[in-house]
Amino acid sequence: MDKKIWLAMTAGAAMMSQVAVADLNAGINAAVNADADAKAAEQEVRDKRDAAKADAKAQKKAMEEKHEKMKDDAKAKRDEMMDDAEAHGEEMKGHGKRMEDEARGKRDAAMEKMEENKAAAKQRHEDAKQRASEAGAQAEVDAQAEVDAEEAEVKAKANAKAKPWYNFWD
Repeated sequence: MDKKIWLAMTAGAAMMSQVAVADLNAGINAAVNADADAKAAEQEVRDKRDAAKADAKAQKKAMEEKHEKMKDDAKAKRDEMMDDAEAHGEEMKGHGKRMEDEARGKRDAAMEKMEENKAAAKQRHEDAKQRASEAGAQAEVDAQAEVDAEEAEVKAKANAKAKPWYNFWD
């Protein structure tokens, strides 16, 4: 073969080999870049996942704190309401006791007044009985006096018309 052909073939082969090496280098570079991109994407996914986890933890902690605060607020409100209810209950007990004492006082006063009225009514009844008895006795005395007066008058008239005993035959 001719030297020129060999030279051309060698030059062609060298070029081909350079192209192949360049292709190989490009392939390796592409593989390395793809690997780097994959690692970067994987790292980005890990970072996002870690950020999401941290965010979720922060949200969970915030919600727990909010829940605890709400529980504490509800407990404080309940305690305040219980204290108010207890104070109101004590106030109502005191009011009930005062009303009971007042009612007992009114009842005792009414009982005393009733006893006084009862005693006064009994006394009036006794006085009325006494007056009726006195009036009855007076009426009896008056009636007896009237009867006696009439009898005396009748006797006086009879005596006026009467003859002496010794003149019985007249």
